[in-house]
Amino acid sequence: MPNAFVFTPELRLDVNNLCRGIMIERYTLKNGIPLFIVETHASPVVSIQAWVCRGSAYETEKLAGISHFLEHALFKGTKRRKVGEIALELESRGGEVNAFTSFEETAYYTTLASRYFEEGLDVIADALQNPLFDEEEMLREREVILEEIKRAQDSPSKMVSTNLWKTSFGGTPYGRPVLGFVETVSKINHKTLREYFERNYHAGTTSLFVVGDVDSRKVAAIAEKKFAKMRKGKKGSLPSHLKFPNLTTPRIISMDRDVKECHLQLAVRSPEITHPLVPVADLMCSAVAQGEGSRLYQRLVKETHLALEVHMGMVATGRCGLATIAMVVPPENLEAALRECRKVLEETVASGLEEREIERVKSSLEAEIVEGKETVDGYARRLGYYFIQFGDPDYEKKYLDAVLAVNREQATEALSTILGQKPVLSLVHPSSQKLDKKALIQAITPKKLAARKPKQTHRLPPEKTTKGSLCVITKKVETLPVISLRLIFLGGTREEQASQYGITHLCQRMWTAGTPSYNALQISHTLDSLGASLYGFSGKNTFGISAEFLSKHWPIVKPLLTEILLEPTFPEKEMETEKNLTLREILSERDTPGQVCHLNFLGSIYHNHPYGRSSLGSQESVEGLKTEDLRQFVRQNAHQKRLVVSTVGNFEKDYWIEELAGIIGRLPATGKAAPGGTPILEPKDIQIVVEKKAPLFQSHILIGFLGASFQDRERYALKLLSSALAGQGGRLFLELRDKQSLAYTVSPMNNDGPDRGLFAFYIGCSPEKWEKSIRGIRTEIDKLLQAPMSAKELARAKEYWIGRFELEMQRYSAQAMLFGLDEAYGQGYRHALEVADIMKAVTAQEIQAAAQKYLRPDRATISMVHNQDVESEIVRYAWEAPATIVRPSGNRSGVAEKKKRAEI
Repeated sequence: MPNAFVFTPELRLDVNNLCRGIMIERYTLKNGIPLFIVETHASPVVSIQAWVCRGSAYETEKLAGISHFLEHALFKGTKRRKVGEIALELESRGGEVNAFTSFEETAYYTTLASRYFEEGLDVIADALQNPLFDEEEMLREREVILEEIKRAQDSPSKMVSTNLWKTSFGGTPYGRPVLGFVETVSKINHKTLREYFERNYHAGTTSLFVVGDVDSRKVAAIAEKKFAKMRKGKKGSLPSHLKFPNLTTPRIISMDRDVKECHLQLAVRSPEITHPLVPVADLMCSAVAQGEGSRLYQRLVKETHLALEVHMGMVATGRCGLATIAMVVPPENLEAALRECRKVLEETVASGLEEREIERVKSSLEAEIVEGKETVDGYARRLGYYFIQFGDPDYEKKYLDAVLAVNREQATEALSTILGQKPVLSLVHPSSQKLDKKALIQAITPKKLAARKPKQTHRLPPEKTTKGSLCVITKKVETLPVISLRLIFLGGTREEQASQYGITHLCQRMWTAGTPSYNALQISHTLDSLGASLYGFSGKNTFGISAEFLSKHWPIVKPLLTEILLEPTFPEKEMETEKNLTLREILSERDTPGQVCHLNFLGSIYHNHPYGRSSLGSQESVEGLKTEDLRQFVRQNAHQKRLVVSTVGNFEKDYWIEELAGIIGRLPATGKAAPGGTPILEPKDIQIVVEKKAPLFQSHILIGFLGASFQDRERYALKLLSSALAGQGGRLFLELRDKQSLAYTVSPMNNDGPDRGLFAFYIGCSPEKWEKSIRGIRTEIDKLLQAPMSAKELARAKEYWIGRFELEMQRYSAQAMLFGLDEAYGQGYRHALEVADIMKAVTAQEIQAAAQKYLRPDRATISMVHNQDVESEIVRYAWEAPATIVRPSGNRSGVAEKKKRAEI
């Protein structure tokens, strides 16, 4: 068996040459605001980002969460724009607007078509200079933020992280969640928000980043005008002399929840972001436990089967950091997994990291930098981050140089240094599990260790080439030296037989597990060394292989892809590992309340149709699958008649097609025909499914209907209906979140397919608001049925959908997949080029007619996950009763409550 490809420094990318022609232009506005512009004309979009050097690290304990609250408040009306108009104005132009808050910064951004650049910048400038802080509006938004805090409390991973930082950095701003606490946020009002804003938001703390299809000189002139009113100020600095807890012994923080698996993070404190050890430790963490080829993943997941997931990484802020190992572990394996993790780390220190591990990470980091420049919003965000942390938006190159200079001895020494500290273990475990904390302490206690201007490019359309039975969709893009490839076979879970439910998903996991010349570890090492990816995918209607790699690496990727496609061996050992992982996933699939709600909804609305079950399969069906079943599945289903090849990237078309033909031509010409489909039956009545899950801080509700298929013209009207409801400027957000403060998250769901799709409404609310939330959704549906939307709302919905579509299509991978899927489904690969015109032609009357056809209240399916049992009659009553009758009922349930309402 030949060795896997070993990456060598000679083959490494020269990132500076790779991104030649890309130059960051720097301006300073008259009031001192720094402005950074990158012109890139690959797509007709632009990202505008304003970063404010203020976050939760600048807060006092009494005002914990105010930076995040302010992030919300700035979008809730200005002197020129009413509540909701900021999002509405941008979304009506197809853009997206959002913000985020971290320890040390708050960023406000919009990404939209570049023809609307000035409008986008005007909105951001207005929000940052003229917020209203209306008293009533701030009270409503406070309720929304409190819902967000509750939502975080229901997430095992977020609670693990919150407790970890609290224990490691308690008594300092870094030990508090960015969201703040219910107790502190409840006391924040319009006055405290305005005071905090006036102290902290000025030219000294604000910086602007613009990346995209723009003219830098025009951008600078417009920015000067738009931000002229922002007052000058001093930046200030992060709080210094922070006193962190003295961790003299290992610490354990545990929390029991209604979950099936243990979710944990094991961490030690690490230096602040500017410390010279950080790039060394960053590389070390990635080498030890990032990617399936890493030693920690191999040992804990593949070899010992002690963990379901494991990865290691670093988080570094301006004052502190954590080196963290995150795992998901079956409860019975908890102690053993921790001991084995410690053992792997100690062995690594003793024997040292290998050169191939170091080179793999360096290559992956270089590839990541290239990928980070693929979308304008991703590029702008990287500029903002490096400017806030290092004072230089172009510091990424210097950081890369620092990582590339690290050798194996330095990386190993960094691991030894970090492991010399006392660890903190934070975990969420099943309620039924009793922890032996003494044993856990022993398991995690380590032994003493030895110690330029952009080149103009043309946006070429995709082309279709047929060569014999080979169908290839190609689109050449020269902006970046990467290739995205999709081999798409019709099939998927909708064609599975009951005895083999889950076989498509398992095949996806196993397809890259081995070939005659490569085992799974060699495949992982080869791909990691190249910074490439090659993996199986599966869905309801298709399955196949995806590949992303640098163009120059095709000679190395080709033989690997060829063997994976044509000669997968599905090794017994890997099969057993992946089956066990899948069985654990099936078990833990119901750990997350939102996922439970979704699964119950699908099962109820689709009944016995494959769309109604989990793609993972069932315990019984997966347990019965054998290696030979996978081999037969590929032989019967992976043939040329069912295949569409779609590829986007930097290649010479004729050469590329010949290369692909040489591989695909070796597949069987024909194989198994598609079986007859299971009919999807229209519900005859309201369907209700309620599941109790406790403790629970939010109720999760999904209300929906069967939707359109690819053959239905109404599918486009439903897409626009969903757009009208979605986003911060959409009906659901404005009515149910902004006006009524019912929820932090409320959104529509819409999909279509070869068989009927669905149209649904999701809301996550406090348990006492569940009835009002159901009624609120019903009210919005009734409005849709009774009157067509206004011309203004229709225009906004069209621009919103088209804009989001344009943003998504920045990525080569998204283009390759969509072109291929459209061709495979019989819509034609040009459908993606024509769909915007189709959407523009849809009328408000057509949308109303589609709503009346599909959104029938008497055929609704309602799924709810709640913290108490609720009878179906009560849910039906909330759905059917006049709005004036339904009142908040807390957690009351049952027949007595129903009778009580009847007396109102």
